[in-house]
Amino acid sequence: LYATIAANLFAVSAAFTALSRAMDTTNMIKGLDQLGAASGKNLGYLSKQLADATDGAISYRDAMESVAKASSAGLSNLQIMELGQVAKSASQSLGVAMPDAISRLTRGIAKIEPELLDELGLFTKLDAAVTEYARSIGKTATSLTDFERRQAYATAVLKEARDKFGDVDLES
Repeated sequence: LYATIAANLFAVSAAFTALSRAMDTTNMIKGLDQLGAASGKNLGYLSKQLADATDGAISYRDAMESVAKASSAGLSNLQIMELGQVAKSASQSLGVAMPDAISRLTRGIAKIEPELLDELGLFTKLDAAVTEYARSIGKTATSLTDFERRQAYATAVLKEARDKFGDVDLES
């Protein structure tokens, strides 16, 4: 009797979790559509491209989450796709789960948090990135906007990741 009750409770709990996750995904799709409309980008399509570029190593849901964060941080479509490519190479090189690799890259760049990138072997220095970027656009480091500082960091992180992992292409 106890085993039957426990099994039924587990089944109900699993069903509730599945429904809750489905609702979260539905809300995420709606939010992504609204963010895309506001930014003039088709973020749903970009999410599908990102998931496809990783050969299914991340789910469509993980791709939507990464695209939403990266897009809201000002990354371009090209940068987002490159993020997927370097995350895949880093994942294969280091044995890190692909969802973790892309999440760390996305959050590390969006929040300018080098600590998130350390576990991927990326040690990009913010000050050096900002100085180099400012020089490349003819400004001083102190005159850069928050957006430009984030672009500086994204550019430097993606370059470091390409340099470290660009030659990696293992069969999936």
